[in-house]
Amino acid sequence: MTIELNFGVILSEILLLLVGCFVFLFDRFFKNKGYAFWLTLLSLLIASGVLLISPFGGFTLSYQNDFFSIVFKFIVLFGAFLVVILSKNYLTYHSQLNYGEYYGFLILSLIGAFLMLSSMDLITMYLSMELMSFPVYLLIALNFAQQRKSLEGSFKYFLAGAMGSVFLLLGMGLVYSATGSLFFMQIAQSLFGKAELTYVLLGFLFILAGFSVKMSFVPFHMWAPDAYESAPLPITSFIASIIKFVVIACLIKLLMVAFIPLKAKIGQILIPVVLLTILIGNVLAIKQDHLIRMLAFSSIAHAGYAGLGLITGDLIGYSFTIFYLWVYLIMTIGMFSIAVFLANYQKDLLYIPKLSGLSQISPGLSFLTLIFMFALAGIPPTAGFMGKFYLFIGLVKSGYIWVAILAVLFSVIGAYPYLRVLKFIYMEKTEETFSYRWEPGVWFPVSITAFLTLLIGIYPKPWVDMVYRTLYLYLTFLFYPY
Repeated sequence: MTIELNFGVILSEILLLLVGCFVFLFDRFFKNKGYAFWLTLLSLLIASGVLLISPFGGFTLSYQNDFFSIVFKFIVLFGAFLVVILSKNYLTYHSQLNYGEYYGFLILSLIGAFLMLSSMDLITMYLSMELMSFPVYLLIALNFAQQRKSLEGSFKYFLAGAMGSVFLLLGMGLVYSATGSLFFMQIAQSLFGKAELTYVLLGFLFILAGFSVKMSFVPFHMWAPDAYESAPLPITSFIASIIKFVVIACLIKLLMVAFIPLKAKIGQILIPVVLLTILIGNVLAIKQDHLIRMLAFSSIAHAGYAGLGLITGDLIGYSFTIFYLWVYLIMTIGMFSIAVFLANYQKDLLYIPKLSGLSQISPGLSFLTLIFMFALAGIPPTAGFMGKFYLFIGLVKSGYIWVAILAVLFSVIGAYPYLRVLKFIYMEKTEETFSYRWEPGVWFPVSITAFLTLLIGIYPKPWVDMVYRTLYLYLTFLFYPY
């Protein structure tokens, strides 16, 4: 087995690392802090171009550039591009935050996400997850300049992440003791051989617990509301969308490559976890009056919906899970863009009752909010409906009809918090008003995400096919390279 040192496959990570180091080292010498935004935006665009021309191959045995990593890195870059544009607008109204540190930490977290998507062994995946997470802890704490309880939210997220790291390391140790390797392909070969499946299954359950912290699965979900509320709003959208997308994509990679013989058992184990996550997230979201806390609890439920595809244990179910997370990434960034717009002009508008009569003040903003609320609730003709529809169909085709029925019933409960927001916007009256103006930093991400939410809701087939073919081609070239 030869070890490749092909620097061409890691050019995008090298580029982002250089930009991040530059921002941290030279930020103090720039009086105009706006440079950090333009430099970050340019680096994301160049990284996209580099990914287009980067070859398939490995950098050592731990990093692999392939269909899986490249396609999903583009999705991450798309989300990061919108978050960076949204951050420009947010930081204009919140000048207490340090621009250089803000964008520098964001870039470092993206490097971790990229490495995690390309990892081919458990150690690299673990270290990449930590690199993705630690800058986010600091980004939440960075908000201390304008919100004192940000330290509390950051510390809770850090403690939850530390607990998840312990679970991951315990699981990796058990897997190594049973298989003698931490590389995905070698673990799979051992499982098809004479490895003790009981120890490997126990090890994977610990690994799953570590991933569950990042995905906010029950019972590792209570960090989410405080962390979401404490963070700068664009970073909240980053945590809710991009980080969850990367974590679940990598969990699917583990199931497809390293733990193939255990897929069916793991799917059955996930059933109560996923259903409880959906139910508890939806129920806790009902009583929330703060828009961000409501979205935080509902994000727990959405993580549960995404987990429905993992239950089936087949390629179709996994592709439906990633499709749903792609849709959720779009919906979440769009809704948080509107939240940024509201908070910029009147922070009280983040309290749901304060949205009373918003349709009188801004019909356009109210309509965009309606699109995203319908999408998050899973109401047609939005992408959120199609995402849930495919997940439920996948369950039915795999024989898990009772799970699909319960998930549908729980999703009916989950629609209430979103419809409650629309009730205040459209059915309540107000005498209050506020002046506002649309700005490109908000208008662009809102327009793009609203358009995609409706487009995918009306015509989802190309997007589902893209995800399925990505997974199919990835497995084909991985196991049958010639």
